[in-house]
Amino acid sequence: MYPEISSTPKKSGNHNPNITSMSGVQAARQFELPVYKENGAGAYIEFRAYDPEKGKMRRKTIKLNRTKGVAKRRAHARQIIKRLIDQLNHGWNPWIAGDATDLMVFEDAVERYISHIEKMLASGYFRKDTYDGYKSNIKIMREYIEKRQSIYYVYQFNRRFCVDFLDYIFIERNNGAQTRNNYLNFLRVFSGFLVDKGFLQSKPTDGISPISKRAYAKERECIPVEVVGHIAEYCREKDPHFLFACYLLYYCFIRPVEMTRLRVGHFNIKACTLTIPAELSKNRKTQTVTLPKKVILYGIEIGIFSAPMEDFIFSVGLKPGENEINPKIFRDHWSRVRRALRLKSEWKFYSLKDTGITQMLKANMPAIDVRDQARHSSLAITEIYAEHSDTINPEIFRLDGAL
Repeated sequence: MYPEISSTPKKSGNHNPNITSMSGVQAARQFELPVYKENGAGAYIEFRAYDPEKGKMRRKTIKLNRTKGVAKRRAHARQIIKRLIDQLNHGWNPWIAGDATDLMVFEDAVERYISHIEKMLASGYFRKDTYDGYKSNIKIMREYIEKRQSIYYVYQFNRRFCVDFLDYIFIERNNGAQTRNNYLNFLRVFSGFLVDKGFLQSKPTDGISPISKRAYAKERECIPVEVVGHIAEYCREKDPHFLFACYLLYYCFIRPVEMTRLRVGHFNIKACTLTIPAELSKNRKTQTVTLPKKVILYGIEIGIFSAPMEDFIFSVGLKPGENEINPKIFRDHWSRVRRALRLKSEWKFYSLKDTGITQMLKANMPAIDVRDQARHSSLAITEIYAEHSDTINPEIFRLDGAL
């Protein structure tokens, strides 16, 4: 059946002649059903929709003269009319969004972005944790759209949406300022993708500022020495392999993500060093740190260094094995420790790194040696790193702290 050729557009059930009494949103959703026409002016689709700026219904046409052949043109018109009706019923307004022929469904754009980051991961441009982070951001954004603020087209992904979504993350979900800033970074990257693909003209995140680190208190705290001792006693009895992870974080400042990538062969027991290759490190630099004697002896005790050189040091059950694990496992183990010992929520697994640095400084170790061990350019948690010597530090090697 061909699309109807008519000189008078049919009114949809959404059209209300008393349009001036409606709210802005209600008025913007008013339209008349599109129809296909052929006359001396050519072939085109015509419909009317409310223009919020003009305050009245306006006629919109989509020319089809470029499609050659009557049969092909009418078939093409049927497809466009079907799409237009769906778009109009979902709240699209041609005077807000632009030409309907170039309209992009938001979920389609999200799927294309997912394909993009999957390719970036497969090509080695993204690390697994970067990919997982973006997938998690997308999941939460989809949940927000479903529960709080529905959007159907890419043009609805605007500054208001981004601001409201960040408030949802920070206030309603009760996340910290750093998490809110991380989501802002995701929105910026996603906005850039939409602009690069031509789905948006500009980034809606422009002008949205992160919360300054100076404006909020640190969300984790150093752990008192006596509490660190209790953690060590508990883990040695209840979770011995997790204690080795605690040692690596407390004494060697190895990030949890890096721990999941380390293999037995990265440890040099004879030289008392641990080398983190560039491809495993967050900063993409190959760096070597000193292994304290206490860490080496405990690793020998629980059989870490007896495993094959190619084994990950943490695999199933946090024991050496062939399978790489998700860093989230460390947080799960820490949660059990925290509940068992009734630790403060501010004492997080990563607090062991802050505590270890603080204790080294209190032990009067040279700040530059602590900097090198932490692979930092300063004692602050930063992304700036210093060059590092491969020689071990004897004081760190002999270190026997509270853990």
